[in-house]
Amino acid sequence: MQGTILVIDGVSTNRIMMKVQLTAAYYDVVLASRVDGVLEVARSCRPDLVLTANALPDGNAADVKQELRRDDTLADVPVIAVTRTDNPVRRLEALSAGIDDVLPQPLDDVILQARIRSLLRVRSTNEELNMQRDASHGFVLPLTDRAATAHTPPASIALVAEDLQTARDWHERLSSHVYHDIRTHQIGDIQPLMSEPVADVFIIELNETTSGAGLRLLADLRARAATRQSVVIAVPNPGDPHVAAEALDRGAHDVLQTGFDVEELALRLDTQLQYKHRHDLLRASVRNGLRAAVEDPMTGLYNRRYAKPFLDRTARSAAETGDKFALMLADLDHFKQINDRYGHPAGDAVLIEAARRLQGHLRPVDLLARVGGEEFMIVLPGADELEAGQAAVALCNAINSQPFEVPGINHPVSVTISIGAVVGGGAKTDKIPVNDLIANADQALYNAKNAGRNRAKLSAPGAAVA
Repeated sequence: MQGTILVIDGVSTNRIMMKVQLTAAYYDVVLASRVDGVLEVARSCRPDLVLTANALPDGNAADVKQELRRDDTLADVPVIAVTRTDNPVRRLEALSAGIDDVLPQPLDDVILQARIRSLLRVRSTNEELNMQRDASHGFVLPLTDRAATAHTPPASIALVAEDLQTARDWHERLSSHVYHDIRTHQIGDIQPLMSEPVADVFIIELNETTSGAGLRLLADLRARAATRQSVVIAVPNPGDPHVAAEALDRGAHDVLQTGFDVEELALRLDTQLQYKHRHDLLRASVRNGLRAAVEDPMTGLYNRRYAKPFLDRTARSAAETGDKFALMLADLDHFKQINDRYGHPAGDAVLIEAARRLQGHLRPVDLLARVGGEEFMIVLPGADELEAGQAAVALCNAINSQPFEVPGINHPVSVTISIGAVVGGGAKTDKIPVNDLIANADQALYNAKNAGRNRAKLSAPGAAVA
């Protein structure tokens, strides 16, 4: 099955006809007849979409939406309302209440199926983002209430029409209904549309002579990385449900199937920007969660969770190319004494400054990670023994050459570091396991400590570990 659709209609023959129509398209269909009890039904069947008559025996589609909002897990289930006549006023009322679309009877199966597919894609994207956020331990406040995102930031809108006059006419009419920055473009004006910064929203005219070009532009916008997260709203001009259906299947987020209507466009634009705002927050939450999972919050360096896979990738690459790479383990000398004498806040300040100094002596391709309390791992792709030795000395000097100025302490604090290094890769050592290289580097660090600290020791690859 493609998904579960909850059909709500007070007329039994309508429910049966709709079930037959949707079942033929491989949807699992659940039936209900009233607003009363719809929340319990929805909690039981967990619908992917609700298709409801706008007028019900005990309410309307807006009441259905309100019932779903009582459960956070159902609040973002898309709702399509079906009206007996194509009444613009009723359509605007329903859209204002948070209904995703309003379709007149008799239902055109082409536009119905396209609209269902479009809304299910959006819901699937939202669920994937939520799962990624949860998996990465990210967090963002739920934005299921329409009021929670009623005041989205001003957006940039590109109005794209066959001719500039049409775009300007739409601009003039739309600008009195929204507070966004609107710019006009012709349908063939592709280069400015793709240039950074790209618009947050593209509104594309699909008229009788340029619908093909408009549909290709729509698909192109949805395929390109730069514009993939932008909202695309298609406007058949004049209205044509089959052109609207084609636009939805090409990836449009929304359509005005009856043609340009400034009030309806403003409402749909507002809804789509709310969705975009929420998705942007979710994507940011996922990125932040992923970064937090591999980043040390104090120093801003990568942590052990990131460092080991990075080292594994570097070793694999070196084995394939025959290049060498250096691995270093570094440890601040007598760091416990700093904590004991000056307190942990002073120790934290020393760690942060040490990380800054070490990072300043490494290349962009190198890795510096905090892998323990005062312990660091450094990976230098492409470095041989000479380069590794020079880098290790430079890192030691970066720490010991100048005392640390620590807030709250009235005199500079002298700090030194010990480093153990090993070189892997190359023709002879490409088969040495990474864990053995780590053990060799750790032994070299131990030797540096035993030799008096404040120095670097280079271990031979594959050397016996005491």
